[in-house]
Amino acid sequence: MTDEVVRVIETIVMLSLVILTGLFVRKIKLLDQSTTAKLSTFVVDVAFPALVFTAMLRSVDAQTLAESWYLPVFGAGIFLFGGLIGYLVSPLLQTGHDPHRGSFAFTIGTPNWLFIPLPIAIALYGEQGERTVLLFNVGALLVFWSVGVWIVQGGKPDVASLRNLALNPGLLATILGIAVALAFPWTQTLETLDVTDAHASLAALSVIVQAAAFLGEVTVPLSMIVTGSLLAGVGTRGAWNLRVITNSAIRLIAVPAALMLVLWLADMVGLQMEPNVRTIFVIISAMPVAVTCSVVVEKYGGDVPLVSRAILVSTLASVVTVPLMIWLMRAIGF
Repeated sequence: MTDEVVRVIETIVMLSLVILTGLFVRKIKLLDQSTTAKLSTFVVDVAFPALVFTAMLRSVDAQTLAESWYLPVFGAGIFLFGGLIGYLVSPLLQTGHDPHRGSFAFTIGTPNWLFIPLPIAIALYGEQGERTVLLFNVGALLVFWSVGVWIVQGGKPDVASLRNLALNPGLLATILGIAVALAFPWTQTLETLDVTDAHASLAALSVIVQAAAFLGEVTVPLSMIVTGSLLAGVGTRGAWNLRVITNSAIRLIAVPAALMLVLWLADMVGLQMEPNVRTIFVIISAMPVAVTCSVVVEKYGGDVPLVSRAILVSTLASVVTVPLMIWLMRAIGF
């Protein structure tokens, strides 16, 4: 068994255990519907924006964007590609109108693009792999907090929904992080600055950035706890219905297979991509539904039962499908 497969299985099992912990604490009534909703709001409005802002400071600079501009573009493109597939397929399953269709498309278009692929990319390609995932993250976050939230809300083109979208803390944190990183490149070192040797003003800024990064670290575990709690609230009995299974199959198999076909066709016409980058993109596209989808859907009025169950089923199934996808890439020399 290869290193990347071991890392995939290890990370996915860990995620599943924390989701089950959230389900358990809801069952024993340490959490209820009200506290779960408040945790969702905290993650979406505070913790996740803190994570996003500090990630942008670490990974964005003018030279890197000039040399690797296509990475954020592909990050956005993969999300839009998967979301479009989901949006086109959902009427065939009679998922109805909003919020069902938007939530269905949202889950298919939102793989776990950071927390599982990042350690895999680092293990495979070192710093280059880390940089690829983080720059992919730039485009992914912009789509996640704009188009993603918009379709969860039902794609309503009214002024109020557009205003709420523009004031979304996650989108603001992404844009602000990119702007600060480009305008003040020295901020990239604030998170690791030795405050004992720094000027007082720099030391103060460093402490603030470190506090934001520390706060952002709770995003993933809290999102998984919320997912488990939401599952306990809606029940897991319907987790294996046709809609959820189809959603997971598209997310785990159809989207990465379609992306491999697109990249192969691009290669045939001379639009070649670095093999390492291509591999990372396919791995990301094969990931299960991102756990942060549940907190966004909870906050913005999407289909909570569908999304919570899709996270559980796709995460459990990915223990098998992701290693198979990696094996397939190796077998065909992709």
